[in-house]
Amino acid sequence: MLSHELYLKTGEILLKRLENKFHFNMSNEERWDLVENTLKDVAYESGDGQIKDIYDNHAKRRVFIEQFLSYDEVDEFIKDPQVEDIDINSTNPIFVHMTNRGFVKTNKRFSTARYLDFFQRKLIIFAGRVYVRKINDYGLPNIYGRVNIVHSPFGPQITITKSKELPLSIIQLIESGTLDYTTASFLWLAVEGMGLRPANMLIVGGPGTGKTTLLNALLSFIPSNERVVIIEDTLELNTRFMENFSRLESGEDLSLEYLVKNTLRMRPERIIVGEVRGREAQDMMTAMNIGKYCMGTIHASNTKEAFTRLENAPMNIPPSLINLIDILVVLRRFRKGNTIQRVAEEISETSFMHQKRPLVSVMWKYDYKTNCIKEESPCTVFRDKLAEATGKETVYVLREHQLRTKILYLLKEKDIKTFHEITKFSSIYNKDREQALDSIGSSIKEVEKISLPR
Repeated sequence: MLSHELYLKTGEILLKRLENKFHFNMSNEERWDLVENTLKDVAYESGDGQIKDIYDNHAKRRVFIEQFLSYDEVDEFIKDPQVEDIDINSTNPIFVHMTNRGFVKTNKRFSTARYLDFFQRKLIIFAGRVYVRKINDYGLPNIYGRVNIVHSPFGPQITITKSKELPLSIIQLIESGTLDYTTASFLWLAVEGMGLRPANMLIVGGPGTGKTTLLNALLSFIPSNERVVIIEDTLELNTRFMENFSRLESGEDLSLEYLVKNTLRMRPERIIVGEVRGREAQDMMTAMNIGKYCMGTIHASNTKEAFTRLENAPMNIPPSLINLIDILVVLRRFRKGNTIQRVAEEISETSFMHQKRPLVSVMWKYDYKTNCIKEESPCTVFRDKLAEATGKETVYVLREHQLRTKILYLLKEKDIKTFHEITKFSSIYNKDREQALDSIGSSIKEVEKISLPR
């Protein structure tokens, strides 16, 4: 109905009018109304008969707005839940990274440099920004993801990384093989801290290992009455079902370091740093040292490499302060046959200082031969911290861990597995576990009788 040339011409004019008009809190209806009203202004102010015809013809107007608010050549990939990343290398064929398959070449491409330039401008405007810089890294609100645009002599190199509109829950991570019931229930216990002593936790892994996905799943276990401040370079975490939180994003004139430092003025119980990579690590450790509980991710292949990064520039954390981190979860991504598998390769706890360095005890480790997570040594240090904080014997904490392991199994058996359902259940459980179990038609005695599959 609309020629490609007319679509581009009209769209380019609209983009100039829409600078600084889009923002993250806009609904789809508000976005539509904004574009429709702007199209009306352009149609009657420009005197262009073709544009006026688009606006005056209801069918044409609807087609144009739908296409303008779409993601053009990659729109079908944006909507495909199996697509995790979209790679646009100038006007070459577009590649997508599929869940469990890896990169796949598609038959789509942007036909001209002008069309690609229009598309990248649209991404920038949709992100609520104006200027196209040499390197751009912005969130895309309506797809729960981010876009990275790097300008090259060969044309724009665009990477769109999608996040789940509904984040994966801890149960879904068990189903995918990332965790098992025992390790998942331990992380539940560690994050919630029985309402008194949560763990300071660092999620470690390389690119694409699922660090943000796991961090997001663990948000379900933060008690609903706690004040949470979330700090990210690019907004990726999904807080749809959280209420008492603040979302902060760094920028060219607002560093992660300053934002982490500022959180102490915001009275948070929890501080979550999307990715720890610079001097903000010092302020995060300071927050831990004064009793704030922190979680975050860090790019590293293993625990030793994570400690090396923390101790050296630009983080420069003294080894004695690294001991403030209670739990480290190392994630790894590998190819298994024709599929991609993400697993918790190692879950460790820091223990005592030895020769001015923190000792690390590996509690669980993934066995590649048997494709399962095996216990290496029992949790002792964090378990004892939790027991002391709650005034209970350590055996009570052990029993609670065992109980929660069976509860997660029961939730899966009852098909209670979405992020929203797990968040709701764990919120009730934190206040009254008998009421929580009653809400799913069970009781503590019935749960204790459950025999877990081997």
